[in-house]
Amino acid sequence: MAVAGHPCPMKQTAEDRQDLFLDVFRDAALLRLEPGEVLISAGAAADQVFNIVSGMLMVSRTGGDGRRQVLSFLFRDNFVGLTATDRYFFSVEAVTPAEVVCCPRRLLDQRLRDDPRAERAFLDMMFRVIDDMLDQVYSLGQRSAVERLAVFLLYLRHWRRLTERLPDQDPQLDAIATPMSREDIGDFLGLKKETVSRAFGELERRGLLRRTDPQRVQIVDLQALRGLAGVHDFASPRRLVAGS
Repeated sequence: MAVAGHPCPMKQTAEDRQDLFLDVFRDAALLRLEPGEVLISAGAAADQVFNIVSGMLMVSRTGGDGRRQVLSFLFRDNFVGLTATDRYFFSVEAVTPAEVVCCPRRLLDQRLRDDPRAERAFLDMMFRVIDDMLDQVYSLGQRSAVERLAVFLLYLRHWRRLTERLPDQDPQLDAIATPMSREDIGDFLGLKKETVSRAFGELERRGLLRRTDPQRVQIVDLQALRGLAGVHDFASPRRLVAGS
């Protein structure tokens, strides 16, 4: 990965100020990643934390038998790198060209020790992450392949809405970028890549979406897609959508 020779300025909006601890990245080095480039390797010393400036990254974990589980996809303003141990147990790689800022973990630890408000903001962020993870587990469990894919497309739409700060009714959100491979999607949803391809075809056959190119789909019937995904059962305030 290339390290830029200038610090990355952090935007300070009202939403950003809720996460006071992110100021540890204000003078941090900017790392530029190419697709497939690894940011974090499982087993490496967990001595850095990162915040994403642009692009999409993927978090995964591979078992001793070689089977991989994609744990999440990361987007702008997502924070990653903190663990409960001194080693990373997951890997993170770029899906698209991406930029991240990094700082030593010890600086974040010191920031949280010195400022109770920053510590509280950090805890609030962790609670949001836990809520989202529980929603993810719930929304993917005991569901068909087509229903899981519906959840995934709404997951991508949801994160675009957050990162670009768009209203839920904005028609731009119905254009969904899918730059990851079908295998990546399958490893996230617990499906074979062939099943993922068939599920895309089924959603298109039902008139819920239209595939515009191999890396982009257009949602045609948002309410039907939400009904298929069961969004009314989501619990996290960040996953709930307006009017649902």
